[in-house]
Amino acid sequence: MGRETDTIFALATPPGKSAIAVIRISGDQAAGVPDALAAKCPRPGCFSLQTLSDGSGAVIDQALLLFMAAPRSSTGEDVVEIHCHGGVAVTRTLLGVLASLSGLRPADAGEFTHRMFHNGKIDLLGAESLADIIDADTHRQLAQAWSQMRGALRDPVTAWRQAVIKIAAELEAVIDFPDEEIPPSVVGSISEGAKTLIAEISGCLNDNRIGEIIRDGVQITLLGPVNVGKSTLLNRIANRPVAIVSDEAGTTRDLVSVSLDIGGVPVILTDTAGIRQNTGAVEAEGISRALSAAGDADYTIIVVDGSSDEWRGEYESLAEIAGPEHILVVNKTDLGIVGMPPANALLMSFADDCGFDEFLDHLAAKVVRANSAHTSAIITRARHRQALEATIRGLKAGLAVSLEQTPELVAEEFRSAATALGRITGEIDAEDLLESIFSSFCIGK
Repeated sequence: MGRETDTIFALATPPGKSAIAVIRISGDQAAGVPDALAAKCPRPGCFSLQTLSDGSGAVIDQALLLFMAAPRSSTGEDVVEIHCHGGVAVTRTLLGVLASLSGLRPADAGEFTHRMFHNGKIDLLGAESLADIIDADTHRQLAQAWSQMRGALRDPVTAWRQAVIKIAAELEAVIDFPDEEIPPSVVGSISEGAKTLIAEISGCLNDNRIGEIIRDGVQITLLGPVNVGKSTLLNRIANRPVAIVSDEAGTTRDLVSVSLDIGGVPVILTDTAGIRQNTGAVEAEGISRALSAAGDADYTIIVVDGSSDEWRGEYESLAEIAGPEHILVVNKTDLGIVGMPPANALLMSFADDCGFDEFLDHLAAKVVRANSAHTSAIITRARHRQALEATIRGLKAGLAVSLEQTPELVAEEFRSAATALGRITGEIDAEDLLESIFSSFCIGK
């Protein structure tokens, strides 16, 4: 029997001790599993409370059984769920009984979702959305994942693909009658249709990668000279002692990161080694990593000591590294500020929390405002973006070829555009993407 037709089972809830555990079985032999546990298979769509026993008659547990008959199930196959007590011995014994049954095997990671895809219950975007729902840590990530599940990208991509196919059909009609002159109205219709699609898809791509950032998190790096309070600020934002704080200069020598939820946007905030000259080899490596982290960050928070005579020069040097997307924090205002700080500076004193609430409001506003989508189509993965870019290349290449002289070349370019769009939803060349997508799922999903 091939693996695709095996009946599979897995623990669908996290392993370990819990109040309730769920074991899921999917496949042709699922309906016979209750018999092996000295129970009866419930009617489709109904729960049934039954006592489960092993082959010797020893009671394993009293559990709720649920049967969903194909094709009216999540996988499109017969599915049985065992809702049992979450004790380690209970789940281990039940899984052991299932493993001993002929024709049943443990599921691979993501195999239930894989079967959903192959049985038409979900497309590639739906599978990705399901993974994002499970992985969501913030309400914006969750909202975005459900938006994708409901068609935020699928709907426009499907419409664009249908439009490209329609244009290609017009071209095929032209190719079928090579001796006839192509009417100007047909040339104009094909050209305008392609240009409209290019404009719409370009608008979707011009999104500042908001979908990817919300899914993967905003990278923010703390950058500044030694002993200006970067680690103190990290701990204050995280509301826990993440980094070591000391009066000794150069305490932080490596990157220290913490994951945060700022206004629903996932943020990875990284503390770095203080920037200074004439250091040892270890600290020099830490400084190199700090500069690299600042270069890779979406935003940089530059922290300086406002009571120092050198703070303005230090800020100007660091601003060149950080780029325009930075926030300037002038610390130690309780000791007095040397000179006039720039208008964009946030004045703070970490010693007494002065200015911290204003800083947090400013940071949250910046992160949330910059990551609010201005388009209804949401790109959440690099492969979506690459496919849309390939679509535009195909359409532009088609427009660059003479329709009157070589319509077959135009048709070929437009077919490549339709193929690129089909790859997004999995209608085209899905198999090479399935393993990478489904391998990220847990065993019971």
